[in-house]
Amino acid sequence: MLVEYTLSDILSLPAKHIAYYADTVERLQELKIEWPHRQTFYSIVWFMQGEGRKVIDFQEHQICKGRMFFVSPDQIMNGSYTDNCKGYVLLIAKPLASQLCIEFSNPCIDITKEETPLLRLVFENLIRDCRLEKEDVQNKIMTSIQYFYSLLASRIHNEAFPVDANTQLFRQFKELILTDDAKIQSLNQYADLLHISTSVLNEMCQDFSGISAKQFLLELKMTEAKRLLLYSKANINEISYQLGFEDASYFARIFRKKGCMTPTRFREKYRR
Repeated sequence: MLVEYTLSDILSLPAKHIAYYADTVERLQELKIEWPHRQTFYSIVWFMQGEGRKVIDFQEHQICKGRMFFVSPDQIMNGSYTDNCKGYVLLIAKPLASQLCIEFSNPCIDITKEETPLLRLVFENLIRDCRLEKEDVQNKIMTSIQYFYSLLASRIHNEAFPVDANTQLFRQFKELILTDDAKIQSLNQYADLLHISTSVLNEMCQDFSGISAKQFLLELKMTEAKRLLLYSKANINEISYQLGFEDASYFARIFRKKGCMTPTRFREKYRR
């Protein structure tokens, strides 16, 4: 019978809800995992060196430097690594992946030299924060996971992979919020750009995120604000303007309401 692993199984911890885990490939290789197997969570494995093969749903892919693999729940995994493999591993529970709108279409991509420094920084921050095992870093960890995913989302989603019209519209709405059109504040403007009514936009957001379009807009902008506070040198006024808030004090009030602290305090607390 095919073995199925939960995050608790992988980490050899008592059965409980675990939302995420980040570590190195070397550490994962030390764990006793049977091959082949299924898993109940999403996983990202990024190889910095080494060779071997990774089989995802019976499709074989070569392991090589810079290649990043994406596996979704219930997919069957098999393969073999050389002993000198090094890299990073990120495991994400299904409820958290759903909350952060994370999904995979491509099984693997090759990371360029230009992309590597920032992605590596985010990964190392995740590993460090996960090892702290403190509740007050959970907010930062989830922000970092979503930021990491956002840096690769356009390449993870192979547009040849079939998606329904509503899924595509929801993606477009998210992209509009955080692109050059970020200064748009009116839901009517977003609906017009998507060629749908505001009521359809609201229904779509309720279906995919469980909240209204206005709430989703603010949540996504606040998440982006956290990313910028952690990983950019922009000051509060610049971040406020970049996200479409011409009044920085209003932006700060919204951020405090959503995050229970000011943008300045958030940066001081979580940035290293």
